[in-house]
Parts: sequence; C-alpha cells; structure tokens
Amino acid sequence: MYFGLVYYPPIDHQGFHDFRKKYEPYHALLSAHVTFIFPVPATIGRNKLEKHIKEIVSDWKPFDAHFCTVEKTWDHWMYLFAKQGHNSIIELHDQLYEGMLKPYLRKDLPFYPHIGLGLFSKENYDFDNPTANLSLDNVKYEQARKEFEKLKFDLWCTIDKLTLVAINAEYSECRNLSEFEIGG
Repeated sequence: MYFGLVYYPPIDHQGFHDFRKKYEPYHALLSAHVTFIFPVPATIGRNKLEKHIKEIVSDWKPFDAHFCTVEKTWDHWMYLFAKQGHNSIIELHDQLYEGMLKPYLRKDLPFYPHIGLGLFSKENYDFDNPTANLSLDNVKYEQARKEFEKLKFDLWCTIDKLTLVAINAEYSECRNLSEFEIGG
C-alpha cells in the first residue's frame, strides 16, 4: 500500500469529467486532483506522515491557483497546468518532501503543478517505472487536444485543504484517509 497527498479542486463541469473518463486511464482511481506527495510506501507510518503534513501545512495560508494551460509532458500525459499558484504549489510540494520524505523525492522526474487529463502513449503506463520509454499516439493526442480546447475549460480555485489517500499496491483502489486544512 502507498500513501499520497492531493488537492481535489471543485470542478462542476460535466464535459471536463467526461473528457477525463475517456482519456485518463486512472480516472476511476482518483478524481481530478493536484498531487503534492506522490505515492510513498505505507511502511513510513500513517501517524508519522500525518504529523509531518500537519506541521508543514499549518505554516501556510490558503492560496489561489488558476489551471488553464494544456500541455503534453515528456511521458505523453496531457496536463492542465497551473498558471497562477504555480510557484506556491512547487514550494509547498518541496517543503513536504523535506525531513522524513526526503528519501522519496524523485529527482529524476520533473514536478509540474497540474491536473491530469489523459495518457497518450501506445504502451501502458508503469507507476513503478515512470521513466520507461513510451511512444506517443500522436493521432489520439491531437484529437483529444482539439476536443479539450472546445470545452473552453478554465479553473480558478483556492487551495485550502489537502487529502491524504491510501492506494493499494496494484494502483486499482484508492481511499481518502484524512484532510488537512492549510493554515489550520
């Protein structure tokens, strides 16, 4: 089992949800979210992790974010990137990976503040080996990009609460464990 920490933005747009259901292979695992801590082994201990998270987020104030830029990443994911709030998300992410989580920071993977929209590789994505060489399904990607543009989706939100989640080893089930008010 793994633990992760996410922000669930309030998205009331059926077209957005339909798009993710069509192109995001893990849409049923996790609702649309912004990841702050990527899956770490549960062996680190839930109580220790919760204490760590609470200490970090209590020094923060809620902050606004604007997700409006669609781009493809090096590993063929389509992301909705944060234009405003980008630096704050990175700073909070980096602080969370200090102390007990420092050994779990993946320096080989760039961190982009985003909401995942879809995966456009011809091969299946491997969470345990995210740097595996994948080939782009360019036709499907271009079709999806045009489809998403037609939605004219633009999200403003206030990042004020993060949720600790538990994910099983097969990445097929996820459940919310606890919430952390930013500044609380």
